[in-house]
Amino acid sequence: MNPLSSNVTGQIPALNAQFNGAQPFRHLVIDDFFQSDYGRQLQADFPNFEERFALNEMGKLGGKAVRPDLPDLSPTYAELDRYIQSEAFLRTISEITGIPDLLYDPDYVGGGTHENVHGQGLSPHVDFNYLPKTQWHRRLNLIVYLNDEWDAEWGGCLDLHKNPWNHELDEVHSVLPLFNRCVIFETNEISWHGFERINLPEAERHRSRRSIAIYLYTRERPAAETAPSHGTIYVPPGLPSGLQSGEVLSHEDYLELRRRFAQLKGQLKFLYDRELEASSQIAEMSAAIDDARAAVAFPLQGRALREGPTKGYWPDGWAGPEVQLSYRLTAAAKQLKLDLWAPGKLKDKQRIEIECNGARSSVEIPAGERSRIDLPLDLAGGDLLALKLSCSEHFVPKDGGESDDSRQLSFRVVEALLA
Repeated sequence: MNPLSSNVTGQIPALNAQFNGAQPFRHLVIDDFFQSDYGRQLQADFPNFEERFALNEMGKLGGKAVRPDLPDLSPTYAELDRYIQSEAFLRTISEITGIPDLLYDPDYVGGGTHENVHGQGLSPHVDFNYLPKTQWHRRLNLIVYLNDEWDAEWGGCLDLHKNPWNHELDEVHSVLPLFNRCVIFETNEISWHGFERINLPEAERHRSRRSIAIYLYTRERPAAETAPSHGTIYVPPGLPSGLQSGEVLSHEDYLELRRRFAQLKGQLKFLYDRELEASSQIAEMSAAIDDARAAVAFPLQGRALREGPTKGYWPDGWAGPEVQLSYRLTAAAKQLKLDLWAPGKLKDKQRIEIECNGARSSVEIPAGERSRIDLPLDLAGGDLLALKLSCSEHFVPKDGGESDDSRQLSFRVVEALLA
């Protein structure tokens, strides 16, 4: 069964022209999107609002409930899920939008049924641009509204913005969220959209803003439209319209300003927490990469496995003023042979203090020369070898004026051998 109405299937060329010619970015509004009886059944089966599905991005209870489990909601929603992933549906939307090879997300990340109640709004935003699990490019939002009545004065209209960062220059195209009305729009770095806070009259607060949100993806995207991966980016609301200098604020204006400042602070706190989390992840990954590089670079030969981080040794074979490393032996060892080289750039001979499992020794190496030192061991398989090398001299490559290398370099390990 094809649940789409003839308003869709019979007008694809005209819809394509409307989509490509729309402002402030490519979009399309289609009334009577589904066949009437099918749309009514989706409306009748729409799930009730439950608080457990209404936690926002900050983990707090909000006024928006999201159900991504479409196949479990009712037989009609299960049928819709099967149709959305069909070649026929994806081909139809591709023909309407001109975006080929569209892909369906079985997890409905961010999508599914959306219900927004009195007091809920959505700041202008652009959506996350990659599907986390697959890294597919997000290309289209398709939203079908299921509200029999809606007044623009109630808020909740879908607003498509040209530039929400500049309220004076912003241009907004608004769409009433009426029953069986579908909005399809391209998702990119300029597809700013949201809706004003819902403010229902007392007699209408049994209503809510209901919709089905479907997001479609592609494996590739034109390079000119591709941006680095990011989450959803919101623009906080500005001052309420109509406020003028010199006027006395009404109580309602005061409450609205408080609400907007609280929303702004909440968004800033969310971004702060997200930046800390990202910085922590970057630091952990950088440390892991440096550790792995150091482990590969240190030229230890013998039956042993690195244990713990290596400090002060770089992948290109240079050592800093202090090197620390540990290995877990997989076989017995009686000796550690080190062949060390002191660079000619040093001002004086290099003195290296060596601590091996608590035993201390030292070696002096003239600048530009090599020296071997044999350290006695009495270790069995499974024992830990802990080595620390501390140096008296170092140089910084950039001091010569031709390098941007700011490391403090002391010596190189030509060979390290367990015997």
